[in-house]
Amino acid sequence: MSETTGPGEAIPPAIQLDVPAPPPPPAPPIWEPPPASTPAPAPVLRPVPFEDPEAFPTFWSRVGGMFRMVFSHPLELFDRVPVTEGLGAPWRFLLLLSVPIFLIMALLFFFVGLGIMMAALEQSGRDEGKTLVAVMPLIFGTILVLMPLFSFLGMIVGGALNHFFLWMWGGLKPGAGTQQSIRAYGYACAFIQLGGLIPYIGILIHLAGMVAIGMGLARMHKTDTWRGVCAVLTPLVLVCCCLLPLAAMAIPMLKAFSHH
Repeated sequence: MSETTGPGEAIPPAIQLDVPAPPPPPAPPIWEPPPASTPAPAPVLRPVPFEDPEAFPTFWSRVGGMFRMVFSHPLELFDRVPVTEGLGAPWRFLLLLSVPIFLIMALLFFFVGLGIMMAALEQSGRDEGKTLVAVMPLIFGTILVLMPLFSFLGMIVGGALNHFFLWMWGGLKPGAGTQQSIRAYGYACAFIQLGGLIPYIGILIHLAGMVAIGMGLARMHKTDTWRGVCAVLTPLVLVCCCLLPLAAMAIPMLKAFSHH
């Protein structure tokens, strides 16, 4: 039997083979910006050691922490002062380091008062001598009692003047206020007055301490260092400018009195 189709027969469809379609071309890569680097979190500052009972549980450990911080990283004091507030802590620290000065003043008052009392006893027959003997202990005792108050007032006035002159030199920025300048001044003055007791180099320590306070205030208020140094030295310059004319007037007067 022939497999060919006749004239009236339909041609059978061709056999379709399942051929897999070619894979689609890969999509072009999409450019993406590199991920932004996440900034490292700023370190959390702790209070100064004297106000940090968590890290320094005992009183003398806090005092020792203050000395270690000042001798290792002195300007760090001005970074950590604004963490807390209040004038009580810096005043107490200032009083603590003022104890040697108080003792020296007490001894000085004692010997001076003793000499005055001995001179007054020689004239004990007079009413003025008796009054002086009775009043002198009261005067010296009152001065010693008021010395802590004088320390507090000195901290307030000195810190406020530094803050004011820093404003005059255009160094104040939003952030730390007058109270923080006073706090920093109180802590710094505690170390400066203690170092000022060292013989021969005490005056140099005072001058270097003033410069350090200026640098620290500039760091705390985030301004130029020279502005802070100028702000701290301005009161000293003004005092010298006022004393020089007085000294120039006093010298001729003393010479005139010496000739009589």
